Amino acid sequence: MAKDIEQRLYDKQIAEIVHGFLQVWNRFEVTLSGELAQIQDRLEGMHPEKESHHPNYNYELFYRVSNSIYQKGSLRMGEFSNALSVSLSTATRIADWLVENGYMERIPDPEDRRIVRVYLTDIGRETHKTIDKYVRQRVKQILSSLSDEERAKLIELVNKLVATLKEVAK
Repeated sequence: MAKDIEQRLYDKQIAEIVHGFLQVWNRFEVTLSGELAQIQDRLEGMHPEKESHHPNYNYELFYRVSNSIYQKGSLRMGEFSNALSVSLSTATRIADWLVENGYMERIPDPEDRRIVRVYLTDIGRETHKTIDKYVRQRVKQILSSLSDEERAKLIELVNKLVATLKEVAK
């Protein structure tokens, strides 16, 4: 009986956490999108030779894509697809759009010309660094309400969750 009550309380707590994160994420995403659009306008102003980018630009997707490539320098298309957890055809469409808009380029692998690797262009790396800096500043701002001890514990727990999520996603 007590175990059943504990389980229901735990389930309720989990539902509250998920609901809270979704509410906060929606607000964060709207704010992030607006602020990143301003950043993008500034970046485009630095490169007037570039055409204006698609108005429905997906910054979260770009950040995921660019983060995968930025960390490793380049990826084969199969690795690119795996990093995004999408099919190869979807990864190809994403790559096409990023190449067309000057963020990424495809180059044959120097060791095996049958393999195509994707690289960030200068503007792609610049855009990635700008978004990354913004995201890190926002996370620091959010974590500033915690004590040093609370932050350390939260980071420890988040790292543990990330490791578990990676295992579950295999």
